[in-house]
Amino acid sequence: MSYDLDCRDTVGGVKSVRLAGLQEYEALSATIVDGAVTVIPATATFYKYEQLKETSSLTETINGSSQNGTVYFTPEVVVVLSKLDVTKRNEIKVLAQQRLVAIVEGNDGSYWLVGYENGLELNAGTSATGTAFGDLSGYSLTLSGMEKEPMVSMIPADVANVTF
Repeated sequence: MSYDLDCRDTVGGVKSVRLAGLQEYEALSATIVDGAVTVIPATATFYKYEQLKETSSLTETINGSSQNGTVYFTPEVVVVLSKLDVTKRNEIKVLAQQRLVAIVEGNDGSYWLVGYENGLELNAGTSATGTAFGDLSGYSLTLSGMEKEPMVSMIPADVANVTF
């Protein structure tokens, strides 16, 4: 197999992140075939977080050991929420207490399901007012996990079964 040079027709960044508890996702019994979610048989409730331009990201690192013959994947989703307030503070506290699944919508229209096997955990983050008038006053949350398989893509029709 070979890959030709792709056209310059894509963009980076995250448009939105949808989060649900791992247990709620597992109850859906989604079907994954060849790296893509093919069926979500029921409606799921995820919480949607719209993202500011050029603030949030999705990264997946491949980790391998030649000596041990192992490979695993570490997804990381960075979510930025502007404006400090008590409602967001309380929601963040609840998110930090559970394992999560994320559907990340890219600025290019792609959707990626992350943490679908072992879940993501809110392991790092900040609440800050910034220093200058133009600085972020809000939250930056880092969700990370460890998976035996890489993240999988979703088609918009399956994302339509996700309510928020």
